Amino acid sequence: MIKPRNCEVILNYDCNAKCRFCYHPDAVLNQVAERMPFEKAAAALYKGRMEKCWVAYLIGGEITMRPDLPKIVKLARSMGYPYVQVMSNGLKLADPDYAKSLVDAGANIFRVSVHGHTPGLHDALVGVPGAFKKVMKAFENLTRLGAEISVNHALTGPNYKTLRNLLEIISGRFGIEDFNVIFPHYNGMMAERAGELKVSVTQAVPYVREALEYLKSSGAVIEDSVLVNFCPCNIPEAAHLMAEWERPAAPKTDEPLFHIDGREDRIHGLKERLCLKNKSCSSCVYNGRCMGFEKWYSDIFGSKEFRPVKKEAAPFPLLPSHNRLKRAEKLLKKKK
Repeated sequence: MIKPRNCEVILNYDCNAKCRFCYHPDAVLNQVAERMPFEKAAAALYKGRMEKCWVAYLIGGEITMRPDLPKIVKLARSMGYPYVQVMSNGLKLADPDYAKSLVDAGANIFRVSVHGHTPGLHDALVGVPGAFKKVMKAFENLTRLGAEISVNHALTGPNYKTLRNLLEIISGRFGIEDFNVIFPHYNGMMAERAGELKVSVTQAVPYVREALEYLKSSGAVIEDSVLVNFCPCNIPEAAHLMAEWERPAAPKTDEPLFHIDGREDRIHGLKERLCLKNKSCSSCVYNGRCMGFEKWYSDIFGSKEFRPVKKEAAPFPLLPSHNRLKRAEKLLKKKK
């Protein structure tokens, strides 16, 4: 099977929401004019395709703020990307005509953010009254259009105890089984509001385990990794369900990330530059593979929660299906 590779392109910083936990500073999000020029976006996508990336992963800010987003999506598909993934807060996708314009252009994965299981909680966290209702409408639109849907959920103090409740709604109502449960970056506005929003790994883990038990008991066929910004020592039995904790096998296999100015970076390389390790990590069975924990987190909570694991735990009985990867492999073979 082909190893999945993403080409991640930051198209803009401006946004139509005011998420209280955003890892960008407030000043950055107000720079409406700061957007990657179309020509640089095209060059970035071309470089990624030459590296045999199979997902054009378009991120921001809020990329639906760009009037030329359908044009960028169409270009990516014309380059041969079997998947074009749009990351969005879902607000504009509540418009059925706009959602259709992106699907018609070739977008076939939508990673939509949901941060609360009730309108009051979600709307308060993203700073937009009526946002939850619009996200639910976006799910209806995308489901009707036959697009694949993924969900991003950032854990914060106000919502970490209700993770299972959210999964029950998203999976039960819409049949969505591709989730990213994200431990937040304590940078930007999240750092500024840490006193109000912070949650420690120790606090969150019991509720993450409860959510994994729900997914197992419900028979969910999860697509890929579920946990983001966790370390294996946090939940050893779920290491196989974690994303971006492990060094790539070789530097050349790391996936490309293009910043808004067109500068090229590497996804895991960037993450590792932001991470630290304790001295005791040297005795952990994951030490040679693990990139460590974020410095931003240790600035708030310290690093005592990250303790060496002496023996790998038996994997939690929930296995990624990688169905999307299998479909992409078939699409790529057809093009040869």
